[in-house]
Amino acid sequence: MRRWWPRSLFGQLALLHVAIALAAAVTLPVAVGALLHRVARHYQHEVLHQQAQRVADRLNADHGDAVRAMASVDLLAGGLSLAIVDAGRHVVGARGPARAEVLAAVPLGRHAALVRRGRVAALSRPAGARWIVVSQDSTAPEVVTDDIVTTFLKRFVLLLLPFVMLGPLMAAWLTRGIRERMRAAAQTAAAIGPTTLDRRLSPGTLPAEIEPLAAATNAALDRLEEAFAAQAAFAADVAHELRTPLATIRLRADAVTDAGARAALLQQVDRAARVIAQLLSLADLERPVQDDGGVVDLGALAEEVVAERAPAVLASGRTIALQVDRGRAIPGQRAAIVLALENLVDNAVRHTPAGARIAVAVGLGARLCVCDDGAPIPPERLAKMRERFWKGEARSGGSGLGLSIVARIAAAHGGVLTLAPGDDGRGLRACVVLGDASPSLRA
Repeated sequence: MRRWWPRSLFGQLALLHVAIALAAAVTLPVAVGALLHRVARHYQHEVLHQQAQRVADRLNADHGDAVRAMASVDLLAGGLSLAIVDAGRHVVGARGPARAEVLAAVPLGRHAALVRRGRVAALSRPAGARWIVVSQDSTAPEVVTDDIVTTFLKRFVLLLLPFVMLGPLMAAWLTRGIRERMRAAAQTAAAIGPTTLDRRLSPGTLPAEIEPLAAATNAALDRLEEAFAAQAAFAADVAHELRTPLATIRLRADAVTDAGARAALLQQVDRAARVIAQLLSLADLERPVQDDGGVVDLGALAEEVVAERAPAVLASGRTIALQVDRGRAIPGQRAAIVLALENLVDNAVRHTPAGARIAVAVGLGARLCVCDDGAPIPPERLAKMRERFWKGEARSGGSGLGLSIVARIAAAHGGVLTLAPGDDGRGLRACVVLGDASPSLRA
């Protein structure tokens, strides 16, 4: 597409209407003027023919006496000049202004002929051995035809201008309304996400030409919502079905007499149980997070999570500390935020060696951070750590679901999960920055 042609529908329609208006403003006066001048000339020619016929009739009545014929003939219009000439173009009878240049230019043939010299139109017709020449000067004060044409054209242009300007303005107004409706539909579509699949484009609000696209989009969203629901239900069903076999396996593992084998079996069972629990959490988060109207005090929530997790963390040979700069209360779902913080703490415990330090901090801007001083993480792996089932070599042993669940909870609360190297480039600093908006409408 050429550079001067705008990409937007509004710009294209506006440019098209401006071009049409300019073309109409130029061509309509010219076309109407040409038509009026043609009508005026036709009228003038009719007057010349009629006047010549009256002179011929009068000449016959006076038995060829040109002088008497000219004296008795009546003029049909202003600006006329009458003359009777012989073959040598000598005037034998005349009335009105003498127009020698016209008499010298008119043809003297066997049939009537029309000529025009500037603003003077002349007609010659044979009358026996002589010719009748009738001419009219359009600039004569008595001739009002051209004056009418000129006055009409001026007033026509003045009358045309408002309509020429009104057309593009009305088109711009209509196009703006269509653009606003399409923008509203685009905003609705942009707000649709995994947890807001129940939203649809409002039918009947878009132009009829675009309505089929909206209907097709709504139908696609219906199918997508069904697929998401089926996926979440499948994950939940599989997780529930695996709980009972895992419980049985754990009972059997407890009966193993070999301490080393028993510990290895229990570790694998606990890992499987943790994966199942995370799958259940992930399946729950695939559904819209419903706003229970509660307000969550992040400082108090962090204190509870750290107090609950501290015994297990200390027993593993690691330390955990809490720093609350300022407790902040935000609208949100408490259970989901607790799950996010628990996942961050558990992730730090699993991926740090004994003796590592874990710090939980509640900062400004509705921020929850968990830092550790474990092994350094290459920068290229930080971007992948939020992906489901991704496990880096440096921090292996998990299921790869914990951080994706945290990111999902943050997004449901209008926030984001950020990952960065810890202090001195060691370990991981994971921060959940929560928004102030209600989580029920966040995707």
